[in-house]
Amino acid sequence: MMRKVIAILLILALGMLLVTSSVAAKELAVQKLVDSNKEIKVGDGVSVQLVFKNPFNRAIPIQIVDRNVFGNNGLDIQCLEYTLPREAESGLAYEPIVPYNPGMYTLDAATVTYTNPDTGKEETVNSNTLDIVVKENKSMPSVQAEGITTIYRCGGTNMQSTSYSSSSSTQSQFSSSSSSKSFNIQFGGSSFSVGQQQSGSQQGLQKRVDNNQLNQNMEQLKKEMETELQKQQELEEQIQQELAKNAAFQQYKEQLTNAGFNSSPSSFNQISENHTEITVPYRNESAEKKIKADYVNGTIKNVTLESTPEQKKEEGNIPLWLLLLTIIALVIIGWFVYIRYSKKEPLREPLPVVSKHSVDYVTEARRMVEEAMELFTNSREKDAYEKVSQALRFYFAQKFGIKKELLNTELITILSGKGDANTYSNVKECLDLCGMVEFAKYKANKDDFGKIVTMAKAVII
Repeated sequence: MMRKVIAILLILALGMLLVTSSVAAKELAVQKLVDSNKEIKVGDGVSVQLVFKNPFNRAIPIQIVDRNVFGNNGLDIQCLEYTLPREAESGLAYEPIVPYNPGMYTLDAATVTYTNPDTGKEETVNSNTLDIVVKENKSMPSVQAEGITTIYRCGGTNMQSTSYSSSSSTQSQFSSSSSSKSFNIQFGGSSFSVGQQQSGSQQGLQKRVDNNQLNQNMEQLKKEMETELQKQQELEEQIQQELAKNAAFQQYKEQLTNAGFNSSPSSFNQISENHTEITVPYRNESAEKKIKADYVNGTIKNVTLESTPEQKKEEGNIPLWLLLLTIIALVIIGWFVYIRYSKKEPLREPLPVVSKHSVDYVTEARRMVEEAMELFTNSREKDAYEKVSQALRFYFAQKFGIKKELLNTELITILSGKGDANTYSNVKECLDLCGMVEFAKYKANKDDFGKIVTMAKAVII
């Protein structure tokens, strides 16, 4: 009997050790995939997605570095800040990429950097690489040119540029912030013809005309960029002057300075033409705090002080020998407790009754739409469009009994098979417009937002 009890206790101790090790080894996982199950041809829109598995049961801020270039077109994401939801599995889809040339391509692995909430340490994980085959499309000729959009959205900086290069190595680049103008180029249309046969003199003349136009475009772009940079500097100087006169900001600043915190450079995130978010970080040896405020229509508003929880230096790094000693001590204590009380009748407590509450998903989805309307009123247009998209995905996931958060592409695929053309059309239009605003390809406006809110309310019934 004694040997049996000792064996049971040792097995329990080993199980505790394995569980502890597995908990300590938790990390984020990311997988790259495309949403197209059909063969890909030149001219097709291909949406590259990242699917995340979050084992921490909490929202996690991450930074993504990801290059997806194939068929002479693509996205080069040098840095993208994104807050991963607390759900065990979620996804992020990029704007569709249209390949210009057939061939076999390999997409690079995405790199994701985050702070492990269990250890407080910065960690980096990589996704898989992905092979893509693009087939020839006889109705759309191949284009011997390359267009790559570079994106940097980290630390309050929001920059996007698109470069186009041809086989002759002529290259032009157009940079913009999230609210600036975009530049489009059409291949195979009346403005640019691929494979056109010309005489030598015609080709030379056309080349000189093209080069002259390119130089003019670049000079104009340079002037526009210098003007935008000057405006941004003037705006930041104006904000600093307003902060110096704001009583709440100065009170927080004095409080942090007296507590031994040192300030770091401020960051400015322009939400809209009349709204800029301000973040001023303060740090000491063990903690970080931030003064945050909004600059709306020339006025400082919503000044708050945020704290980042301190991380214990030894958190999650318990030495193995100390862990083993603790388990052995628990085994010994358990053994003496068993000897002392083994002859007594064990207490039997009834199992608790767990009540099941159904989710009123219609009310919850409508609440999310109302929250989106409030966000739009407060000049948080991008957040408002995101909230409408979230409300639709939440509503249909609950309605169809799907126990995970749907991606936009997944929801559209599901609705396309339900046979309700009106619902499919309204939801697709809402999600497409929300996605365009989210990726800064379309500027939000009151009329369009009112339209998608009306359509969202019509389908959430």
